[in-house]
Amino acid sequence: MALHIEDIGRQLEVVAKIPGISAILKLLRDQTGMRFVGLARVTPDRWITCAVLDEGGFGLVPGDELDVHTTICKAQLNGPDTVVFDDADADPIYRSHPAPQLYGFKSHMSAAIRLNDGSYFGSLCVLDPDPVVVNNERNIGMLEGMAALVGRLLDESFAHGATLQALNEEKAAGFSREQFLAVVAHDLRNPLATMHVASELLTRSPDAAMGRIGKRLRGSAARMTGLVDDLVDFARGRAGSAMPIRMSACHDLDAILEPVVQEIRDIHPTRNIRSDLQLGGPVWCDPARLQQLVSNLLGNAVTYSAADSQIVVQGTVQDGEATVAVTNWGNTIAPDRIDCIFAAYTRDSALCEDTSLGLGLHICQLIASAHGGTLSASSDASAGTRFAMRWPSSAGR
Repeated sequence: MALHIEDIGRQLEVVAKIPGISAILKLLRDQTGMRFVGLARVTPDRWITCAVLDEGGFGLVPGDELDVHTTICKAQLNGPDTVVFDDADADPIYRSHPAPQLYGFKSHMSAAIRLNDGSYFGSLCVLDPDPVVVNNERNIGMLEGMAALVGRLLDESFAHGATLQALNEEKAAGFSREQFLAVVAHDLRNPLATMHVASELLTRSPDAAMGRIGKRLRGSAARMTGLVDDLVDFARGRAGSAMPIRMSACHDLDAILEPVVQEIRDIHPTRNIRSDLQLGGPVWCDPARLQQLVSNLLGNAVTYSAADSQIVVQGTVQDGEATVAVTNWGNTIAPDRIDCIFAAYTRDSALCEDTSLGLGLHICQLIASAHGGTLSASSDASAGTRFAMRWPSSAGR
């Protein structure tokens, strides 16, 4: 991906919006004991701070610029990708370099950040005013790994931003919103796959801090995947195609839905989510679509319920009818809003600060209809807010 110098302002905004960057800076600080960790955008003519964790009194904040010709990072444009020394005064190469004396550091680590196409974005820098023993394989490997991860996160964010920019430009040309939602969903598939792979690798790391970063990244990827799935289904419906559904006799639906509940618990470990699934089997359904429905309903419940309240997932089969329901307690839905909450792009901003597209309940209703069933909602202070899908539990009913 070619990055233009005149777009540096936008590039800084992209970096600021990546939540994993601050966690990476903290991890490097904790693991090295050095008091300054920064991410810089570096070009042949400019050195600009993108993100910084400064406990060493260097005084840099995002947006600050240094004379690139006085920095060690400039050498990475055409030289070594990684530069590490414990004490500038004792280093045969960098004792005469202007940077240590000019900016007041003794120990230094920096690794080049490269994008997927091999282009150089900038540098991940770790500094300290005092000499620190950091020049070893463990620290160098960790720094280079974090620089590679930052590059991957930047690739994904720039790709996402480019897709959204294309969406806005096409909207201005008069194309419909639904057509471009399909474009966004399609273009996010590959970046999301990369996020999933990166999160799994980090989760398996023996380093506990990296494992926690992996779990957070995995949760973000799962939420984004759910959003993309909703966009694809919605765009397909607006294009006149029916929601694809594969009905079969599912003999253990409880075991299929329970991992979805656990996934939401993992993403929101402080929430009390109780599962009471007694569907048994066989139940005539599309298991994957029911997983999607439960995930959407649970995500909706987490968003709109009180943080200290319980969320209950229930599943039953009675008199030839299967029911899956999610109930939460908190602010109730006004009676005059019940009938319209299943419409696309509907969000109840009065209840919380919701940043979703408002497609989740609409998709759930499509899933219920595809099963020959219904999705209903009820809401009051004592019984809670309950969404229930009901459909025939056997074929031909």
